Order: sequence, then structure tokens, then C-alpha cells
Amino acid sequence: MRKRLFITISVLAVVIGLMVWDVYENKELKKHEAIAKAEFEKIYTVADIFDDANLNEKPTSLNIRIIESEPLNPDRVNVTDEKQQKQIMDAINNLQVQKTLDATPYKDIDYAIDIESNKGYGLHVSEKKKQIAFLDLDNDSTKTENKFLYEYKILKGANEFFNALKDIQ
Repeated sequence: MRKRLFITISVLAVVIGLMVWDVYENKELKKHEAIAKAEFEKIYTVADIFDDANLNEKPTSLNIRIIESEPLNPDRVNVTDEKQQKQIMDAINNLQVQKTLDATPYKDIDYAIDIESNKGYGLHVSEKKKQIAFLDLDNDSTKTENKFLYEYKILKGANEFFNALKDIQ
């Protein structure tokens, strides 16, 4: 009789322990999902993404490839006019973006922008989809940061940004 009681209590203890562990695991999983969702829904500025950039200073070079006209042989424009550089850089600095899983294929990229400042930075822009991908051109590929692995949906500042790009054409 004692043996049965001991086995029954042991089985009950194991079952209750597994149930508590399952509840704890689900709680932790939901917590991690909530953190990931909040991070994904966060609104960023370009300064948040290029956190080590000094994009408020005059860039040493600003090259824009206009891909929409000829994808295999894009027009390349080196923006040297300080007024145009300032207009474009201000428009870039005023963008507000949010991560998206919607990737833009190369054929849908309208502009590729290379900015040389304290480092090399790149932007791949789709006007149709109002999306942008940020590239750290000086970064070693083995040190790619998480924020450069996403494309971003432009939430605010798109009109000013695209008008500034169209002014150079």
C-alpha cells in the first residue's frame, strides 16, 4: 500500500512539475515575442540606423545612381552643388522609417545613394514601394549588424525626400 501511495504521489509530482514548467516556458516565449514585436514596430530615424554617422555635416561626396531609367546601366550623378547636397541630406535626416519583411528586388530599386562622410554609407531606395535599405559600406561583412539586415518602410518625409532626388535629374 505504501509503495502504491509513493508511486502515485511521485507521478503526480512529476505531472504537476511538467505543467508548471510548460506554463513558465509559454510565458517566457510570449515575453520574447512581445519584445520582438515591439522592436519590429519601433519607428527609426536615419540617425538611429547610422548611429556612428555624422550626416549633419557636409558630405565629402554624394553619388546617386538613378536606376529606374536603365537598371543595367544606371545614370550616375555626383552631387557637388552644396545647396542640393544640403537639401538631399536634410531630407534623408528627416525620414522616419519602420522595419518591414517586404524585400525589394533590385529591379524595383529606383535610386542607389552613396554618401561619404566619416564613413561610407549607402541607401537603396524604391519610390514605388516607399522603401529603403541602409548599407554600411565600410563594414566588414562578418560584423554586419542586425539593423542593416532589414528593409524599412518610409513613414514620414517621403515626399520631401523624393522631390529632393528628382531635383537632381
